[in-house]
Amino acid sequence: MGVSTIVLVHPDGDDAALVCALETAGYRVTAVEHPTVAVARLASGEFDCLVTVSEGQRGDDVSLLEAVRELEATLPVVVCTDEDNPLADTPSASGVDRFVTHTGVATVERVVDAVDTVTADDPPQDISGHEPDPEAIVRAIDNAPIGISLSDASLPDNPLVYINDAWEEVTGYDREYALGRNPRFLQGPETDGATTASIGTAIDNDVAITTEIRNYRHDGTPFWNELTVAPVTDGGELTHYVGFQHDVSDRKHAERTAQERAEKLAEERSALQCVLDRIHGLLNDVTEILVSERDRRVIAQRVCEEIVATEGYAGAWIGSPTPARADIELWGAAGRPAEVEPIQECATLPQSVQTALECETIETCTVGDCEDTRLDPAFVGATQLAAVPIGHDRKQYGVLCIYGTDERALDHRQRQLFDSIGRMIATRLNAIEASENLIADHVVEIEVGIGDRTFPLTTVAGELGADVSYVGLTCPPEADTAELILTIETDQSVDSLSALPTVVDVRPIAETNGESTIALTVDSTTPFIELGDHGASVAAIDATPEHAVVHLELPPSSDVRSILELLDSLYDDVSLHARHERDQRPQTANECASILESRLTERQRTALEAAYMNGYFEWPRPTDGDEIAETMGITRQTYHQHLRAAERKLVETFLDSVGNV
Repeated sequence: MGVSTIVLVHPDGDDAALVCALETAGYRVTAVEHPTVAVARLASGEFDCLVTVSEGQRGDDVSLLEAVRELEATLPVVVCTDEDNPLADTPSASGVDRFVTHTGVATVERVVDAVDTVTADDPPQDISGHEPDPEAIVRAIDNAPIGISLSDASLPDNPLVYINDAWEEVTGYDREYALGRNPRFLQGPETDGATTASIGTAIDNDVAITTEIRNYRHDGTPFWNELTVAPVTDGGELTHYVGFQHDVSDRKHAERTAQERAEKLAEERSALQCVLDRIHGLLNDVTEILVSERDRRVIAQRVCEEIVATEGYAGAWIGSPTPARADIELWGAAGRPAEVEPIQECATLPQSVQTALECETIETCTVGDCEDTRLDPAFVGATQLAAVPIGHDRKQYGVLCIYGTDERALDHRQRQLFDSIGRMIATRLNAIEASENLIADHVVEIEVGIGDRTFPLTTVAGELGADVSYVGLTCPPEADTAELILTIETDQSVDSLSALPTVVDVRPIAETNGESTIALTVDSTTPFIELGDHGASVAAIDATPEHAVVHLELPPSSDVRSILELLDSLYDDVSLHARHERDQRPQTANECASILESRLTERQRTALEAAYMNGYFEWPRPTDGDEIAETMGITRQTYHQHLRAAERKLVETFLDSVGNV
């Protein structure tokens, strides 16, 4: 459809606002002041509508309308007039499609609406003679898709005198019950008193009201009723109240669901922000502790103190079972747990702590769930307890227990955070243990017998029908296999070893003094890597086709029981033959390098490497400390402090290794 064109007649020429509104609505406007000019324009072109602003000059208005109808009988006409304009009482008024009464600032908008209506593509049909009779109106109300009711205002308590079929369907009440009663019987226990009061006020004041109210069907099920109540008058006299009932339960349910989702999302955001705050706070603090400290008791104490210093936690402790496993020793504690004795019987602790140690899973309990035991949530003044196992691979170092004071403190996100902290602590303790194994003055040596023929060396001995001895194991970085180095009698054929399930390849290495050294490429490093993770190093293994004897070295602080439990979980018939302490064996070059690496800080190692790479230790020196310090982005004084500290640790490590030879 093209742009509609309009002739606007405004006798006083004050038409700027109306012209602007019509053009904004998409019309092309030709504005004139005199009716004769308007008729001339209409005669000379095609227009879609005439809009005239009547100033009460009856003769001019009538002449204009008569001339327009002679030119084009169907041209839509909109007249903007005063309420008492005489034009509305003339026969010419039948040629006007819309009268718009002056109402101040709203007049312009009403004129535009009228033009929109009369210029629409589908003009209204003439319905003269087709007005519905009362019976048709009654049928329409009876069959309306929403509930409709009438109550008689002339009777006491406004009883219902009419309900349609939809009203019965919505409420479940039939006409026999409903008629003659006030509709308040639809109310129930969850009907809002303020809403019923507002309905009563509207009825008392004879004004219409639309509201949503909780009503109840005949079978007692609640539903949301969008209710409209309006007065009905006859000649100004109140006769009835009409009610419209629309069941909007589905919409209210959708709104409630959307609100619940929004609230849940807001709660999730709040909980997530809480986790992020703790990640950036507690996790960073714990990381700093693990990096800076080497003493496990200091680590445990500081970690517990950081947890208690975080909002939402009332106490924390870290402990591990004693060798007999009847007690737990607390390495560190903060909050109320710091007041108890460091040795506690396992039986006096909450079951969640014992389960966490046995099953190696995070366990929780609340005040209502836990029995009245020592170190339960109530004892600490908290509402919840989470017991987090501290484990690295198969080795368990103990348990971290955290006490929360609110429901969010130990929700699933917080538990994941503490699970990560537990693994971090275990990894650090494992690294400390491995380092202690290298630098300890004394070691614990144990001899373990294994009568299981699935033990790797026993399997090899059984295939060869001869004794074998362990030399070593090499594991290339990022490789899927490892090389197991063994010695056997020289006259033994090793070809059949390729048929063993775990053996990928066999190759000879050397023959000396009646013995052969061979390398087996295997696809499994069990139990060697697992033993290393527990801080144990394999000193020797001698195996026959039926039995193997394993000699292990451990640092003095190691738990021999955990080593035996590890081997017992892998093999049958495991027994401890001997245990004793002896002086540390001489350190290898690799061990010295590992010790030095653990002693040097990152800056000290960088300073030492920079000095070596730039020829600082040569004479004459090709570079000085200023130039090296500049490459590191630090001052000369700071560089020399790092270098001297590194040199001192290098000498100490060398002298320590010489002293152990």
